Amino acid sequence: MDDANALIPEWTLDDYMTEAPYEWLYERRENKFTLQLLVNRALNRAKSLHFQGFMKTWNLFVEQKNPKTSILGSNQTMFPGQPVQLGCGSYVADEYGVSRINEMGAEVEVISHPIMPVMRLVNIETLEAKLSIAFQRGEDPWKTITVPRELLASAQKIIALAKQDIGVTSENAKEVVKFLSALESINYDELPKQNAVSHMGWLSDGRFMPYVKDVTYDGESAEFDRVYRELKPTGDEQAWMDLAKDVRAGNSVPARIALAAGFAAPLVKKLDALPFFVHLWGEKGCGKTVGLMLAASVWGNPELGGLAKTFSGTKVSFELSAAFCCNLPVLLDELQVVNDNRKNFDDIIYMLCEGVSKGRGSRDGGLQLQRRWSTCIITTGETPIIQSNSGGGAAVRTIEVNYKGQPLFGTDAKARDAASTLKKNYGFAGKKFIEVIQQEGMVDALRKIFQKYYDELSGEIDAKQIISASILLAADALATTFIFKDGHNLTADELKEFLITKDESNVNLRCYQFITDWIAQNPRRFDTSDMNNGECWGSIENGIAYINRTVFETTLQNKGFSLKPFLNWAKDTGKLLYEDHGSGSERRLTVRKSFPSGRMRCFAIDISNKPPMTPEQMEYTKLSEEEVPSEMPF
Repeated sequence: MDDANALIPEWTLDDYMTEAPYEWLYERRENKFTLQLLVNRALNRAKSLHFQGFMKTWNLFVEQKNPKTSILGSNQTMFPGQPVQLGCGSYVADEYGVSRINEMGAEVEVISHPIMPVMRLVNIETLEAKLSIAFQRGEDPWKTITVPRELLASAQKIIALAKQDIGVTSENAKEVVKFLSALESINYDELPKQNAVSHMGWLSDGRFMPYVKDVTYDGESAEFDRVYRELKPTGDEQAWMDLAKDVRAGNSVPARIALAAGFAAPLVKKLDALPFFVHLWGEKGCGKTVGLMLAASVWGNPELGGLAKTFSGTKVSFELSAAFCCNLPVLLDELQVVNDNRKNFDDIIYMLCEGVSKGRGSRDGGLQLQRRWSTCIITTGETPIIQSNSGGGAAVRTIEVNYKGQPLFGTDAKARDAASTLKKNYGFAGKKFIEVIQQEGMVDALRKIFQKYYDELSGEIDAKQIISASILLAADALATTFIFKDGHNLTADELKEFLITKDESNVNLRCYQFITDWIAQNPRRFDTSDMNNGECWGSIENGIAYINRTVFETTLQNKGFSLKPFLNWAKDTGKLLYEDHGSGSERRLTVRKSFPSGRMRCFAIDISNKPPMTPEQMEYTKLSEEEVPSEMPF
């Protein structure tokens, strides 16, 4: 029988207190593999005798025999229940933690509990490396965390692992860094390597996360890690299919649009389009949130707080969610929770529809990596997301879908049952939908479908709205053909009523419409008689509204409209009347107008029913010989 299979002597506890066991092992040092097997058996024997210092004593014995021997490099981790066994050099790694023998022969404790690297993760897009670290404390099970490689290389940064319940302090930080570095170096080729990305959606090779077996998610957010784990088929596929088909066969076009929007996100990148919003709104109780859950359930767990979130977040949180989803839908519920900050919401629409994160500096003096996304953002609320003072860019990037008081599921009880079904059954359709898109020639076919709908919608509708609507219709067409096979696809006519025209997207035209409505709502303020209760804002004469300049500017500012762009537009379209002084070198925007209370500067706005003039049609109108210079010349 060779030494590898030989039984070790029946040493007693007293024997372990002598050099005999250690000398016996040392004599068998020629074969490192055989030696390690025998050391493992000797260690188990020592444990059965309740002798806790065997490995430390053994390493000290070897060091005294030959300080330069390479035998110390053959030590193995001996953590109870360890995920893998690694070579640990001169370190002793057992149930008592990690320690080493220093040059003076004294024992140095590295850390008081088992800890070891178990996997290297390399981001296939940024090439950044991370390590998965496994650790165990007390009676707790082994836990695994993934951290950036540079964190484990710095004694100052590694202290951050203390919040993960790892026993690293300012006192032992350097020792822990050395130990983990040594284990990684010794076992570099043996440590499993995993390719990773920090987002969902399309990869450069045409595969789609999370449906790639040899690529994992390597983000540092525990929240997104949880969402990633829930992006998988769960429950009963037929139960989900029955519910979805009932919605598609129903009379609620908004509900069908919500489901189509759930499928649309992966097509945005394939069609080289920009991100866009689909906002589902209506009064309380019409099933908006369940409709959002239906869209989310195409891909994963639809419960709020997971893939679907609420509006109670910051711009940075929305940006991070979009970067994580990338080509999955971004879902935000309950717009009304941010009603106090609505004037800032245009900025969120613009930010998310740009498809790229804000440029930020890094701590090392460079720039952080700018993250990108191409997706559909699905939102809900009890009110429209676009206001009269919203920018034209925000309006054309948003398809607003009004439920019009039509409940999605008929009754509250049915809505609750639907929500319960969706929470238990989800993730089937998304995986199948991606498999359809990945079929050879499907992208070319998709472009033809998109172009067909684009041509059907062309005309008075704004071009950006046509692109977004065509993506929705193309997504629904693919889902109808390959997923549901029920013939209940959306049509261009059904979607057209929710799209805006080119004129409706013009914020200056909307500002003009607001002004005419505002004048109509305040007739007494434009009455120069005593009926104005002592407060006169101007007068109306022959279809021209003369409005006090201060009142006009304050009103537009309070409503969020930009004064100067509107005046430019009104001047160019003939809605703002002013005097041409002949030479054309200087034109004033206000006129001095006489009222019973005195003279005041006014803007003269044409509020007749005449349509805005084109520059070719326009003739300047002389209103007053006494016009005074404006503070805002053009």
